Amino acid sequence: MPEAENKRVIPLEELDCDKLATQLHRCSPLSTMAAAQIPVLISLAVVERFPSGTQLYSDGVPDDVVLYLLKGGLEITQGGKTATIQADSALALKPISSKHFASAAITTSGEVDLVSIEKELIETLTAWGQISAPETEVVMSEEGIVTIDRASWLNSMIKSPTFRKLPAANIEQLLNKLEPIRVNAGDLIIRQGDQGDYFYMINNGVALVTINPENDEDSVIMAELNEGASFGEAALISDNPRNATVTMMEDGVLLRLAKEDFINLLKQPTLRWVEFEKATSIIKRGAKWIDVRTVEEFQRGHIPGAINIPMRDLHRVARELSSKIPYICYCESGTRSSAAAFALSQYEVRTAVLKGGIEALPEESLEVSNAAA
Repeated sequence: MPEAENKRVIPLEELDCDKLATQLHRCSPLSTMAAAQIPVLISLAVVERFPSGTQLYSDGVPDDVVLYLLKGGLEITQGGKTATIQADSALALKPISSKHFASAAITTSGEVDLVSIEKELIETLTAWGQISAPETEVVMSEEGIVTIDRASWLNSMIKSPTFRKLPAANIEQLLNKLEPIRVNAGDLIIRQGDQGDYFYMINNGVALVTINPENDEDSVIMAELNEGASFGEAALISDNPRNATVTMMEDGVLLRLAKEDFINLLKQPTLRWVEFEKATSIIKRGAKWIDVRTVEEFQRGHIPGAINIPMRDLHRVARELSSKIPYICYCESGTRSSAAAFALSQYEVRTAVLKGGIEALPEESLEVSNAAA
């Protein structure tokens, strides 16, 4: 997003999304996308309004975003020359990005509306647009007849940072491997303590995540999951028993993926592993450690400066973590932390995993909490 502070983010409900979709679909390279993809793009973009005379950038557009001018004008100074771009002109149909404005100073001329889109999102949508998604079809499942629309699955999946990291080839296989199942309010989908067999996405409906800390009758509510959310990955990645119970609160349809397909199509392409030396340099640049072990394990010895978020608390606190800084997850061996990193990535939290965990680190490099001491 532009550097300027005197701006206003315009909420989606205040926008004429149909008009905006038509405007953006004329722009390059968005004009190559299917019309149905543009509303998805808009839902993930940011539209901002700036007063006249605002300096948006002093030294070029960042290389991770693409801007489109919707209203007003921009004065662009680069290489000793100044040019003006006006909305509704041919120049405004081209993306304002680091490719052409890597060192430009950009200032608004009149009140300006700009839409900011992640470059990665545009590239992903363009690639996914090449995937052949069948028309709506009716299939028989164990629970009876289910109407499925794989094109709508794509629109849901693109909203997840986890799925956006996947190669288009994986997505196409994923669409073919996902199995729709009809569920009813009150249905128990996964039970704490059971072995993991499937990864789930919510096509429609609402599910409740609960845990039983002491295996007694009282459960603790951890999260409420809505359409587009996914669950069940922790046990598949770690090979440990399910760490929570998930129950449907409404009738709906789930999409499930068998463990082997999940590992091949989702886990391997999305996890980033780093050695301790590399991780340390990332931490020095502003990243933070997340220790996903239990409180007791954390107190007995942890990396200095680490935040302790036990696996069972991840979904509850994920939205409190900053999306602006990266986090490096660790545990004893890397098993639990890889599951944690995958789960956090679904909340747009940038994550990596400490390769090998901390079991290979010397004890003197760890910090002991007062309670444990």
